Amino acid sequence: MEKKSGKRLQLFAKNTDSIPYAVFLRVTTKDYRRTSKRPVLKEIPGNSTLLLKTLIVLDGKEGRYDTTFIVNEVTTSLTMRKTHDQFNLKINAAKLEKTILMYSNSNCELCNQAIEILEDNAFNFENYNLETNIEVSESLKSELDISSLQDLKFPILKIEDQIYTNVDSRKKFIEILKVYFE
Repeated sequence: MEKKSGKRLQLFAKNTDSIPYAVFLRVTTKDYRRTSKRPVLKEIPGNSTLLLKTLIVLDGKEGRYDTTFIVNEVTTSLTMRKTHDQFNLKINAAKLEKTILMYSNSNCELCNQAIEILEDNAFNFENYNLETNIEVSESLKSELDISSLQDLKFPILKIEDQIYTNVDSRKKFIEILKVYFE
C-alpha cells in the first residue's frame, strides 16, 4: 500500500493472515532521496499494517519508482548477488541492518570505489570525509589512540566494534564485507 502526502510517499505492508511474515522491500529510483536505496527487511505481525519506508521526492522529479517486494517465512534464506570485476559478493539480506562507518578523504580513489560498492548493494553506511569533518576526525584519532591520521590508508572502516585501517585494495575491501555480510 502507498500513501502520498505532499512530497512524501509512505510505503506500507499489510498482513491479513494470522501468522507473521518477513518482508523485504527494495526501492529502485532516481526521483527520491538516497535513502530509497536502502532495503527494508522487517517482520510483519499477523493481522497488522506496518510502515516500511517513507520517501521524499526530489525537486523537479516526477516521483517514479520500481520496487522489489518479497514475502518470506524465513528471513535468513533471502540473499542478493552483485558481481564487481572478478569478485562475487553474496549478501545475506538479514544482515543488511548493520551499519558500516567509512572514513575517507578527498584524494582517495579507493574510497569512491568503496562508496559505489556500498550504494550498489544497498548497504546501510555512513561516510565521513575526515578533511571536512574535524569533530569526527578528532573522535577517530581518540578511538585509535593516535595523534595524527596522516600515515593511515583510506578508506578506514568500522563495522560493529572492529576498525580496519589497512584497506589498501578493492579486493581487501570486499573481503572485509564478506566477513560481516555473507
